[in-house]
Amino acid sequence: MQARRMRTITATMAVVLAMAPFTGAQAQSLRADDRAYFASATAEQAARDELGKRVEALQQASTLAPAERFHQAEVLEAQCLRHHSYLHLQAARNARDLRPAQALDQVMGLCSRIARTGRAALREAPAGAAWAAPYAFLRARALKEAAAPANTALDEAVEALADPALDSFARLRGQILRSAEYPQIERDGRHWDTGHDKQALAQQQDRALREAGWKGYWQGLHSRREPMASVLLGLVQVNDAAARLQGDGSAPARGYQRMGLDASAVDATLQAIERHAGDRRAYQDMLLHHAARSGIDAPQIWDTTVPDTGYTPPVLTLAQLRDNAADAMQHLGPTYVAELRALLDPVNQRMDLATEQGNRSHDAFAVNAPGAPAMLYVGVRRGDLESDVEIAHEAGHAMHGEWMQRGHASPLQRNGSQWLTEAFAIYNELRFRDQLYQQAQDPRAKAYYLKSLLDDMVLQLFTSSEEAQLEQSIYRGVAAGTLGTADDLDALTGQVLARFGQDPERYPQLRNSWIGKRLMFEDPNYLVNYLYAGLLAVQLYVQDQRDPEGFRERYLAVLGEGFDRAPTEKVTQLLGHAPDWPALVDADLQVFNQTAAQLQALHAQVEAGQGVRTR
Repeated sequence: MQARRMRTITATMAVVLAMAPFTGAQAQSLRADDRAYFASATAEQAARDELGKRVEALQQASTLAPAERFHQAEVLEAQCLRHHSYLHLQAARNARDLRPAQALDQVMGLCSRIARTGRAALREAPAGAAWAAPYAFLRARALKEAAAPANTALDEAVEALADPALDSFARLRGQILRSAEYPQIERDGRHWDTGHDKQALAQQQDRALREAGWKGYWQGLHSRREPMASVLLGLVQVNDAAARLQGDGSAPARGYQRMGLDASAVDATLQAIERHAGDRRAYQDMLLHHAARSGIDAPQIWDTTVPDTGYTPPVLTLAQLRDNAADAMQHLGPTYVAELRALLDPVNQRMDLATEQGNRSHDAFAVNAPGAPAMLYVGVRRGDLESDVEIAHEAGHAMHGEWMQRGHASPLQRNGSQWLTEAFAIYNELRFRDQLYQQAQDPRAKAYYLKSLLDDMVLQLFTSSEEAQLEQSIYRGVAAGTLGTADDLDALTGQVLARFGQDPERYPQLRNSWIGKRLMFEDPNYLVNYLYAGLLAVQLYVQDQRDPEGFRERYLAVLGEGFDRAPTEKVTQLLGHAPDWPALVDADLQVFNQTAAQLQALHAQVEAGQGVRTR
């Protein structure tokens, strides 16, 4: 999934050039060669029709032995995953054409039917059947389902009504935001849109331009707060009602359950993060103090996103991106590195990137399926650090798929806990940032990359926590009848942000943050995944430095086996002990504070004039 990030650039002539539209080697648009999945859209349609017939036949084949029925389900699921990847890519390339998305919905239904057939076969397997032994976790889940059978007819009816409604809410959210009234800025012959150009504006050396960009972005969101409130509150009502009809309690409780978490565990983790809110405030104060010592009078939040004067972050070519991403993962061994290089080498046509939005979905994801090479899609590569980190993140997802293929993971065990999946991808992006930091020489460059690493930790730990808490609180408020207006959402958001170290009193615009939480609208109750993913990813980042060889062995073993065990068992193997999430919060924040101290030392060097100015 796409991360939420902001980063920096300067306003000297060199920066003007860097901020200009992508040209030359950097301006490379790539189209992934999806013929490895299907020769054409027509071929995919024909294969999908045949797959539907085979799924129907398998569901009717009650006389087949459970082992044969299960293995046939595996074969069909592998084919279904191939369709899913192909259609996901087509739908993203042209978001205006709804046909691939509609076909994707059909495929998701087919995959679900196949998985249910496979689980039914496992339930029927005789106790101690040798063929079922590798699928013990999946069988346990199937038996648990049978012990508390769902009302299939009711579930299907609820989904038939709720899913299209939720999709409509998500599309409406996008339409409303596209009409938001973002202020336009004309400066030095350049036009700026404070919505579209918010990241670039945050990185300008011109302080007035940064301030105008920051305030303009929030003004644009505010211009649509009333219709956005109607969409969010309506979506929450539908989603929560659907969850309760299906017998899973509230929608957040249903989401946590599907993640292998429970509400009390989530609450305890959120409380642990909240106890460290002072660490986040201290980090923000450190950035403001550095800005003041660098000559900015009474610095504000928009003064903390710009590189030190005299340093212009480089724009990486795709070759440089590939090399840095590969170097970052050297400790995982030559095989992993070689496969990562192959993925990120444009000659292999496994990346789908563009430098202009066009009709492309503003999204980023990896696709993979048994027997096909993993690929990644990024709606727009902007050429800044955060855009390249996004590619490193999605490459982590793609490599996970590659490693499951290498480990011969069952197609029925390739999907599991999303927070564990996200942890592997976030780990890659942390390593990528660290690689850029380690190879930098100038204190300004090192400070820039180290700050990006710290900002990523803030994102994973604090922002993910406040988002999970906010979403949970919105559902509770709607159920209790205490939320009904945009003003209510603003007030609740301000309360949550303050609990996790932000300052909505000083910056009241932040109370509109709920408007920009894309996943609350597009993938309800997914956000908590990033909290647990981030907690684990920071520990992976630490462990690979403390015990490189032992970590490599553990990590690659877990990466390749699919989801054949409970996620907590996998975490236990990765960490060497059972996860205590509040204790993990404390350990991660210790790493965060140590890294912040390193940045403070670099700030002292920069303030003393020890950097080499770049042009």
